Amino acid sequence: MKFQVSVLFIFITLTANNIGAQNLQQNNFPVYSDSGSFKQWFQNYYNNEFTTSEDSAKTKKEIDKKVKISGLITVHYLNEFNTNGDTVRDPDGFRVLRARLKAKGNINSYASYELMIDPRSPEQGGLLRDAFIELHLIQNQNIRIGQQKTQFGWENRESITELYTVNRAEISDGASRGENLRDIGIGLLGHIPISNNLRFENAITFTNGTRMGVTGPYDFNTKKALWGRLGLRYKTADLTVHLGGSFGYGGFRYLGDTIDTPTDDIYVDFRRIGTDLQIDHKFFFLAGEFAMGNDKIADTLYEEPIGYQVLLALKTKWDVGPLIRYDAFEDEFKQCTFGIYYGKPTDKFRILTNYIFRGGIKDIPTGHDDRLYIQMQLKF
Repeated sequence: MKFQVSVLFIFITLTANNIGAQNLQQNNFPVYSDSGSFKQWFQNYYNNEFTTSEDSAKTKKEIDKKVKISGLITVHYLNEFNTNGDTVRDPDGFRVLRARLKAKGNINSYASYELMIDPRSPEQGGLLRDAFIELHLIQNQNIRIGQQKTQFGWENRESITELYTVNRAEISDGASRGENLRDIGIGLLGHIPISNNLRFENAITFTNGTRMGVTGPYDFNTKKALWGRLGLRYKTADLTVHLGGSFGYGGFRYLGDTIDTPTDDIYVDFRRIGTDLQIDHKFFFLAGEFAMGNDKIADTLYEEPIGYQVLLALKTKWDVGPLIRYDAFEDEFKQCTFGIYYGKPTDKFRILTNYIFRGGIKDIPTGHDDRLYIQMQLKF
């Protein structure tokens, strides 16, 4: 516990001191000394330092403090085929997969907020998804406080609405997060420029180690969770490459069936390491990631998660293309996904068609039935 807090404190302090001081000196920003008014220095510092590139052309104008409301609706059709020969299959049907509303805005030039809810998904861990305040106190760095995603790997840090597949890979569930993807705590996310094309990226979260949607005393864990990813990004006009390494350390708490009965909870000490690579070219997108670790209850081994995935999507000028993904987790889970997508990841309207070969999921001897997903997504 002391080690986790010390690492986070030292990282934030060094980043603030080194990066902030260098930028102040290089750009002739005011440097504080014992003489003069601290309040005056503080105001001068913010007037010079915390204007983003988008705001540089309107330095004298007010920061836009209007609340920005956005959202999305995702619906899909699922059909399961009896491919394992047991004459039993789940019924086909339509489903509203997501119905999210997001509110975000600026308090001033160095504080902002984001709130996201999903009224469709209380059974997935709660109505509330994201709820955090961001402080912009260090150039190119955001200090995020509240409920947020834990930072590990590639896929989990991306919005599922901007992926080429309908579902996340099994590694994202089993090895790259705690009990679920979000938790309450503090994060440091940002980058440090190295050259015109290259930058260092950091994303670290220090959280309660339980899960989102838990309130009161049940949210607290005697051992917190530290998740992070450090990496490089190289970018040119037609190519963006991300390469990173991730880590997880600490403890998390699996809540039992009865939330107010802590005797059926499971407390796990966990360790995680992982690596990821993404190559985004004008003709294709290629991504791969690997993660492994161990979970212990006291000194007894509880789990040894290990998995990987590789995805390739081809691009065309019509924003339509094919995709293929292979993902594996431990010994019993292997599946391959073929599909066709319409719409770029950030487009407001997208259609995804995924056919998943699930015969390699061997928790039952004959494997699972294949599935077809047809998904439509609209952002507003």
